[in-house]
Amino acid sequence: MFKTIVIGVGSFGQKRAKAVQATRLGELVGVADVDIKKARKVAEILGVKAFIPQEAIRQPVDVVIISTPNKHHFPLTCLALETGKHVLCEKPLAVSEEEIQKIIELSQKTGKTVKMGSNHRYFASIRRAYEIYKSGAIGKIIYFNGRIGHNGERIKESWFWQKELSGGGTLIDNGCHLLDLARWFMGDFVRGTGATTNIYWRECTVEDTACGVFFTADNRIAVITSSWRQHAGYLHIELNGTDGYITIDGRFDTHGGEKIYWRAKGDKIVHSEDFTHLPPDSMVLELDDFYQALEEGSQIQPGPEDALEILKMIKIVYQTN
Repeated sequence: MFKTIVIGVGSFGQKRAKAVQATRLGELVGVADVDIKKARKVAEILGVKAFIPQEAIRQPVDVVIISTPNKHHFPLTCLALETGKHVLCEKPLAVSEEEIQKIIELSQKTGKTVKMGSNHRYFASIRRAYEIYKSGAIGKIIYFNGRIGHNGERIKESWFWQKELSGGGTLIDNGCHLLDLARWFMGDFVRGTGATTNIYWRECTVEDTACGVFFTADNRIAVITSSWRQHAGYLHIELNGTDGYITIDGRFDTHGGEKIYWRAKGDKIVHSEDFTHLPPDSMVLELDDFYQALEEGSQIQPGPEDALEILKMIKIVYQTN
């Protein structure tokens, strides 16, 4: 069992901690937060110990999961690596390319693994779409069109609004997931452009809406849109291939669940699958994969090198704007 501590007990940190307890190979031994009272409250519910972050990292554990505001990802990840821990850190891995490069170097120096959190890869609809794509049914993907977002109410006036803590708005937040998925399906992108605005949350210091257009070396295109004022459900992706298409419909709020549709060249019907009945277990599945990869010494994805490429894409949009 991989002894694990979760740092940050906000909503995501609590989800991560519960996910550890539901895995096959993970053992949750503690949670930590700069607000020790909050950490103790969560620790009592989960039946584990509470710590402040620096104290937690120095505990005799195997894995540190970091679910803090973005600004703290870099120093906490470095400290965890320096004390001999493997790390799973929420996206973005850090808020500057220089910081991620230092994490890559430190990971190589210490021999410890770093994974950027990417639970969206483990949504049932996305996993099934990836299976269909890898089977060759729709050929090579030439166009990726995705949108992701929520109405922004739950993060109103939180640290997400503070650029010093977040590094940016919706693009570096939920847009980061789409960029990871675009690279997973299509590979590296070599250039791009985009735009951002805070058209609704005007008092916010970062963008509430963003759009990016990215090109592979052979001019295949990915268009992504992210928003903190999206009412039409959470996630929608269209994958157009040389021999067919797949549509991923994760607009939970408006369409009742998670579904996919696909059609390959020569098919007489549009195939569909509905995953609405399945429990939301993406974080458990992600951690199961992470622990198994650590056990086997196999490659972790997305790793810090992937995180670096994603941040470069984000910076292209920010600099273009």
